[in-house]
Amino acid sequence: MGDVYPKFKAAAVQAAPVFLDREASVEKACSLIGTAGQNGADLIVLPEVFIPGGPYWAWHMGMGEGLRFSAELYRNAVDVPGDATNQIGDMAKKHGTYVVIGINERENKSIFNTLLFFDREGKIMGKHRKFKATGAEKLVWGEGDGSTHRVYDTDIGRLGGLICGEHTMALPGYTLAAMGEQVHIASWVGFAFADTSLTEICSRYHAIAYNTYVICSQSVVDERVNEKLGFDRIKPGGAWSSIIEAGTGHILAGPLLPDEEGIVYADIDLNKMVSHYFIHETTGHYWPKQFQVTFDAREIKPLTINRSKDLSDKKIEMEKGEAEDEF
Repeated sequence: MGDVYPKFKAAAVQAAPVFLDREASVEKACSLIGTAGQNGADLIVLPEVFIPGGPYWAWHMGMGEGLRFSAELYRNAVDVPGDATNQIGDMAKKHGTYVVIGINERENKSIFNTLLFFDREGKIMGKHRKFKATGAEKLVWGEGDGSTHRVYDTDIGRLGGLICGEHTMALPGYTLAAMGEQVHIASWVGFAFADTSLTEICSRYHAIAYNTYVICSQSVVDERVNEKLGFDRIKPGGAWSSIIEAGTGHILAGPLLPDEEGIVYADIDLNKMVSHYFIHETTGHYWPKQFQVTFDAREIKPLTINRSKDLSDKKIEMEKGEAEDEF
């Protein structure tokens, strides 16, 4: 009979975080995971930086005026691991489901736009940090490196993910496909001024070009954003969430209305994607070999401390030898 590939139920969450409130956003995330888990989802995806929201002030205020909100975001950001990730992991374990959620990740004195991947036991499999913050968001978020860009081999297929504007870059998606990605997480923040056609076009293109199922989850902009920032410039809504078929780009579930909170579900059958491999498998036999990509997967840190035991031992031996020479 040959190999039989996984079948599972996926859920894409479309909801607003509790803006700039970590604890309340975690509580809401856990409730949404619980609902999707009770409905039998094997994979639950929540939007970009759902805890605790995106830096909308960076697009609508000068940096000096917006710094107080950046500081508030830092105080409400998520340590990995920490209490917030423990709570989310507990919900994943309770329902025996994979969970992928966007967070503002705090490390030392920086914040990163990060996707966290949890396994069925509630353990963190890994994370993806957005390579480049988009536009004015560079005033708030640091940059990721290649060490967090990978595919996770699971019992529901090989999972990978990208965040928002990364879908407009050719190479991040291409490299995930070349790593064997079968299920793609397309994580988006609710748009303050962009058209959601960007979300739809990029997400459906990924499904077509790279023969992956796409679970697209985008947050809703609600009135709390304007209330918190003290203006009425941002139109509520800005969401497009759906589940998209591999190879064809057909929409299997969703989208919801742009300002509607809810969860869309679809049954995924990885066996159905195989026939598309023979049409346009862009990292396989449809790859034009005149073009090759080199990917740097190293972790890049601001400080590397070398404490080599061998070097220390050699130094001691040298000093001992010099002392003997003196006598």
